[in-house]
Amino acid sequence: NGTVAFVGPDGTCVSEALVAAAWNLPIISYRCADMAVSDKRVYHTFARTLPPSKSVSKSVVALLKAFEWDKFVIVSGPTAWAVQVKDAVKSFAEEHSMTVTSEWQFTEYIPMLKQKIDRIVADSYEKTRVYVFIGEHVALVDFVKCLQERKLLDIGDYIVISVDDQIYDPANKGSIVQRGYIDPWLNLGDNSLLPFQSVLKLTPSHPRNPEYNAICEQVRNISIKPPFCVPYHKMIFDSLTVPISAAHLYDAVMIYARALTEVFAAGEDPRNGTAVLKRILNRSYHSVQGHDVYIDNNGDAEGNYSVVALLDDSEANGSLRMSMQPVGYFQYNESNTGLPIFKYFNESRKIQWVGGKPPLGEPICGFTGKKCQEDKWRIVVALGGLALLSLVAGSFAFKHYRYEQKLACLLWKIELRDVTIIPTTNTEKSVLLRPGQVCRQSILRSIAPEVSPKRAYTNIGFYKGNTVAIKAVHKRSVDLTRNIRKELKQIREMRHENIITFIGACVENGNVCILTAYCARGSLEDVLANEDLHLDGMFVSSLVADIIKGMIYLHDSEIISHGNLRSSNCLVDSRWVLQISDFGLHEFKAGQEEPDPEMEAKRKLWRAPELLRSVHHPRGTQKGDVYSFAIVLHEVVGRAGPWGNIQLSYQEISREVQMGSGLRPDTKDLDVSPSVVSCMEACWDEDPETRPDFRFVRIKLKEMQAGLKPNIFDNMLAIMEKYAYNLEGLVQERTNQLTEEKKKTDALLNRMLPKTVAESLKKGDPVEAESFECVTIYFSDIVGFTELSAVSTPLQVVELLNDLYTCCDSIISHYDVYKVETIGDAYMVVSGLPLRNGDRHAGEIASMALHMLNSIRRLEIRHRPGEPLKLRIGIHSGHCVAGVVGLKMPRYCLFGDTVNTASRMESTGEAFRVHISKTTKDLLDRLGGYQCEERGQVQIKGKGEMLTYWLVGEDRAMRLARLQDILSLSLSSERNGSHSSSGLSETPDLLRRPTRNDLLPDAGDAAVAKLLHQLHMRAVRAYSKHHSQEALPGIPILRVTGHRSEPVITFKDTSTYI
Repeated sequence: NGTVAFVGPDGTCVSEALVAAAWNLPIISYRCADMAVSDKRVYHTFARTLPPSKSVSKSVVALLKAFEWDKFVIVSGPTAWAVQVKDAVKSFAEEHSMTVTSEWQFTEYIPMLKQKIDRIVADSYEKTRVYVFIGEHVALVDFVKCLQERKLLDIGDYIVISVDDQIYDPANKGSIVQRGYIDPWLNLGDNSLLPFQSVLKLTPSHPRNPEYNAICEQVRNISIKPPFCVPYHKMIFDSLTVPISAAHLYDAVMIYARALTEVFAAGEDPRNGTAVLKRILNRSYHSVQGHDVYIDNNGDAEGNYSVVALLDDSEANGSLRMSMQPVGYFQYNESNTGLPIFKYFNESRKIQWVGGKPPLGEPICGFTGKKCQEDKWRIVVALGGLALLSLVAGSFAFKHYRYEQKLACLLWKIELRDVTIIPTTNTEKSVLLRPGQVCRQSILRSIAPEVSPKRAYTNIGFYKGNTVAIKAVHKRSVDLTRNIRKELKQIREMRHENIITFIGACVENGNVCILTAYCARGSLEDVLANEDLHLDGMFVSSLVADIIKGMIYLHDSEIISHGNLRSSNCLVDSRWVLQISDFGLHEFKAGQEEPDPEMEAKRKLWRAPELLRSVHHPRGTQKGDVYSFAIVLHEVVGRAGPWGNIQLSYQEISREVQMGSGLRPDTKDLDVSPSVVSCMEACWDEDPETRPDFRFVRIKLKEMQAGLKPNIFDNMLAIMEKYAYNLEGLVQERTNQLTEEKKKTDALLNRMLPKTVAESLKKGDPVEAESFECVTIYFSDIVGFTELSAVSTPLQVVELLNDLYTCCDSIISHYDVYKVETIGDAYMVVSGLPLRNGDRHAGEIASMALHMLNSIRRLEIRHRPGEPLKLRIGIHSGHCVAGVVGLKMPRYCLFGDTVNTASRMESTGEAFRVHISKTTKDLLDRLGGYQCEERGQVQIKGKGEMLTYWLVGEDRAMRLARLQDILSLSLSSERNGSHSSSGLSETPDLLRRPTRNDLLPDAGDAAVAKLLHQLHMRAVRAYSKHHSQEALPGIPILRVTGHRSEPVITFKDTSTYI
């Protein structure tokens, strides 16, 4: 098919090379390591640019020969490459009269199998001084470690020659002495690096071509393009290392091209594999890596290897200032036959031997010492005995030294400047500090006086990223004696799931405190006091089991006893695991004063009678802890305090118990099994000797713990699940309460502001001030109200105004109007906003005014019977601007000349009459059904003379007909889809304020209420559709923008507005 040669394949090559030989086509491989293809009698058209294993084997034997190491041990791994190198090294060593003392092979290595390496070292180190190590790099690191642990590398008697197939990278010199993972032993410190001074590493030479990195970059860029299309990911792509096989592939193509050129020049057939191979074998080529490579008669590239050793390096880390660097190379003779010769790159930078010279291949006296006929057994025995005594004495001395060091180093000590107190509004838990403030004052002084007693001595803070509990110790200073340091060391080393973790202590003068792990759910006392938390049998059993396990651990430790066990010292973490606290540190706390006598009296409720009788504060006893546990158990199962509902004070209870009267908590009403009560009574027995220990208590309460699972995590999950169910019910109850309160709040808000404005405020949206082209405003007040107030008491005035406003409010609910405000006896109502209703606003205000005037005539003053209220009403229609003003108690207010004119209509009117302007009269005439009388020209302040009218009556039938027409128009518009988005003016009669489904008292027609309700539903829909549109041309809109607390008012207007 036109094929003239093969380059590759990637990996296997025996079958391919055999086919190519049959077809007499050249095949040049860049990845094949199989030794079989070196046989030119069968594979006569095969060559490769990847050096086979025998190539590095020549360099290994050449290095051994250079330092006269004629005897050595081979340690190899299980890979095919390692086996081939091992066999080739043995073959070349035998050819040059060298002896392989023994061979060791380990299976596929992982660090957990380090004992295999250690066994090889133990079995071979007495029979050799030279190791040839052929295996994985991580195994080499552990092999060197094993030699170092046996002190074999201290004086330079041993040498390790490591054979590696990975190229030495001068940019990462440290990795050659590290594992491929985090190794706490090999951290490039001085002690970790020194053993590698006895290691010589043979590794393929690093490319010397200065343009090699640019070539690799081209390889990466081309690899993501067709036809290769390697998936691209920037993070992976930038860190991708081009394998050395790419260079071998490059070289394979280049030597084939060179040979093909010579074949063409000689006029031979390019498909003749024999002719091509003749121009490749026994020749050198300049590799893209920058060095010359020779291909021998078998078609194998010889390779180019360097020797890497530990040398001084001023740029290295650590005080040792050393790193692994190349020191030498191997040079072949001109014919490239025989072994290469080891040479240094620089004669001034040779291998730095541990003993100043290369180690011997065999000790002077031989490996067994038979070559030296000295009788040394007496010396050995004497030295051995002396060494044994020294070892025993040194062991005791070292143990004592380590113990004293731990006492002296004060690992528990905490500087208070490193602790950040967490402020909180909960006075039961907080210290009143600012956020982030570091407590440099006395913790005792920082406690607020109103703090609850159960929380008064515990604060919360941050220390090194962890939340901690801070408990004050009430003493000015602490003298760190040896006994106190021992106490702090003991408690710091205690670790148990049911024992609180001790973080440290602060011993600064005036700020003595103890820091422990923070338990989010508080103490057992807090949990039991939470009435919202339901504790079922599993909860109780788990908490009691945790106390027992913690106390067993405490009694088995050096602490011996707690001495202060009570519910407030049993803390519960976020996983509902109980942890015991406030134990030990007796000398550290000695001498502190109890600031609250009442708290000290309460603590005695859990104390055993024999301890109450002691003169001094005892450290407690194990039997006393059992008594305290019984009180805690009663408190847990009863949930009524440590002594239930007993009618005695703390002091009286303590006195009765101390006197041995036999007073104990009542167990009659406890809802537990008789075995639990029996255990409880046994634990608080008067005689300490008859009380059981905690292991026996655990057996006696086995029935109580029947529901618990043996796995603590299963218990934890079960408890958390029950707690979640309990919370769900509690949250639902609170949600229902919140919903009811929200309804009340919404109702109140809707009374204060228009509903649309209230909804916008609740959503957090800015409320835009809006301009209205025409609305009708109503003002009214009581004539003679000032004189009436002067002769009435304040309470009578309040009752009068309440009756008046109640009457007015009940009336306006029947009309499409909005009550703006009331000031004293003044009453202000508007129609036509916030929802526009066309010209109907004038009719709604006029009908309401007549209705209100008629109702007020029948309203009687309670404290002045028979005296009527003289209501005076003024109405005017025109343009205005409306919006919400103020941040505290915001109000929906109207602005504009129309407001002033309407007020003047009221102030210039007469009692029991409705005074209206000509503008309003014209609107009423347009609507029809209203009777007006001309009043004539009236002098209006700020306006001059104005023609005004009296509103004297209305035709209610025409108003009903008008409402019916509007409803019919609304229904027709909805059916025909006539609600366009062109502007609000297209549907003026639909945009009206919602009204209640109530009847007009004097209308006598129930249809009015039905019509108003239907109009309300359509008006809301229409308002929602048109509310967001811009103003009509020439109508200004006052918008309020910006943050709610800092309103910025801007005018968006196309006309002049004053």
